Amino acid sequence: MRNYMKTLLSAGILLCAGFGYSQQTKPTPIEQGATPIRAEYKGATHTEVKQSKAVTISKKAGEPQRVHNVAYYNEEIAKVDAHIEAIDAKITHVNADPTEKAKAEQDGWFQQMDQIKQELNQRRATLVLKRDNL
Repeated sequence: MRNYMKTLLSAGILLCAGFGYSQQTKPTPIEQGATPIRAEYKGATHTEVKQSKAVTISKKAGEPQRVHNVAYYNEEIAKVDAHIEAIDAKITHVNADPTEKAKAEQDGWFQQMDQIKQELNQRRATLVLKRDNL
C-alpha cells in the first residue's frame, strides 16, 4: 500500500510539473522591419533609449506577434474598405427587389447598415491617422 501511495504521489507531481511546463509560451520573433527597444550606456548618469516607430502587439495566445507598421495599417484599411463595399453591394441588391426593399425598410435594415457604415468610416479614419503618425 505504501508503494502504491508513493507511485501515485510521484505520478501526480510529474503530471503537475508537465502541465506547468506546457503552459509556458515561447517568445515569438519580431517581424522583419521593426527594431526592438535598445538602451545604450552613455556614462555614469546617462542612458539613451532608442525605439522604432512601429509597435509590436501580442494577439491571442498562440498567434504570432504583429508589428503595427504602415503595411499593417494598410491591410486593416483595406479590410474596412472591403466591408464598406460589401455593404454597398448588398444595399444595391436589396434596392433592386421591391419586396426585399419593403421588408428592409420595415425592419430598419437600412438604418442598421448606415450605422455600421458610419462606425466603419470612423474606424478607417482612426487607422489612417495612426498610419500617418508613424
